[in-house]
Amino acid sequence: MASEEVFSRRVVVRWSLAVVAVFGLVLYLAAHGDGDASDAIGPTVESRSAFGFAGIADILEQVGTPVIHTRYRSRDKLGDGGVLVIAEPRIDPRRLAVASKILNAKAILLILPKWVGEESGDHPGWVGKAELGPGLATQAALDLVDPEAEFQRGPALDHWDHNAIGPNPVLSAPAQFIMSEKLRPIVSQTNRILVGELKKDGKRIFVLADPDVLSNHGLENPRNAAFAVALLGALRTGDGPVVFDEALNSAPADGPNFINRLFKPPLLPGTLLAILGAVLLLWATMPRFGAADPPAPALDSGKRGLIDNIAALVGFSGRRGAITSRFVEASVQDVARQLHAPRGLAGDELAAWLERVGRARGVETEIAPRIEQANRLAVAKRTDAAELVSLARAISDWKQEIVDGPARHQKRR
Repeated sequence: MASEEVFSRRVVVRWSLAVVAVFGLVLYLAAHGDGDASDAIGPTVESRSAFGFAGIADILEQVGTPVIHTRYRSRDKLGDGGVLVIAEPRIDPRRLAVASKILNAKAILLILPKWVGEESGDHPGWVGKAELGPGLATQAALDLVDPEAEFQRGPALDHWDHNAIGPNPVLSAPAQFIMSEKLRPIVSQTNRILVGELKKDGKRIFVLADPDVLSNHGLENPRNAAFAVALLGALRTGDGPVVFDEALNSAPADGPNFINRLFKPPLLPGTLLAILGAVLLLWATMPRFGAADPPAPALDSGKRGLIDNIAALVGFSGRRGAITSRFVEASVQDVARQLHAPRGLAGDELAAWLERVGRARGVETEIAPRIEQANRLAVAKRTDAAELVSLARAISDWKQEIVDGPARHQKRR
């Protein structure tokens, strides 16, 4: 009797596909999602330290400008007339390709790096120690837009000869400026540029030399807050969001995403083999899902089981022809006994006597050819199961016809 299954095969297949799909989605989000940890005090939207940009994000949302911070596919999230903000990127040879892709957006605000620091041990999320960052990092970020430009640091300024934005920002010492002949001054004093513009191939890029104008500690001055909103508003031409791309400003200590590395050489072959092994294991175990089948009994009980077991043993012995011949011989002897054949008859003489009796009783089957067939099968090395069954059935029918008569035999059928 077949065992009862806990679930049907169709339900098992559907649930298995659902589990595989969810697992794949988890891997994808782990490798490409926006939830990667970044500096607690770094120049990110989530950071509420002095270096962070959580303040300007809150202000923009309060005035109705949507804000998105992401690490992947930032250009696809700009919508209609949105602005891409690249805040204080850390540029190294491995990130140049990423930077080139990001800089293909139509409206970009590039904020040059200025400060580096350590997190406070007493107040997590606060800056415990701050100092000016290396000039090479600032120059590398500036080179993304104007390789011939240079940056300088000098006294603080609160007055500007040229300001196309409107509100006047206030900087703390030491202030940071750009010296460039390629960038068009947007906010500047003499040849020191605070905000420069570059238009190229339909793109519009603003370069902000000093991040203190937009960072959390700079927004303590209301003039800087007004300037920051106006600066982003000058770049934003539609109702698209302000997207902070944080792919280039994560701290080096963050390291690469481990899940992402599993799908890149040299770990890719091992990952594919592990996935293939899991699929094969699932495939192999699905037919056994549910209650285990009870073990079959060694020997079936009952008459039918006894017959089946004897037939299996006969087949296994390989002497089916000899056994069928014995069956034919026993049937002939039994018929001779029931019909009171003369004593001493055997072999061909007995077969001839039985055929005469059969013809007298109206039996059409001749027994002599059947006996010869049985003798041939008894010594044959190979026998056809269908031929053996046909012979046994013919002998059984002959026996019933000659003993009971053809008419009575027909009724039994």
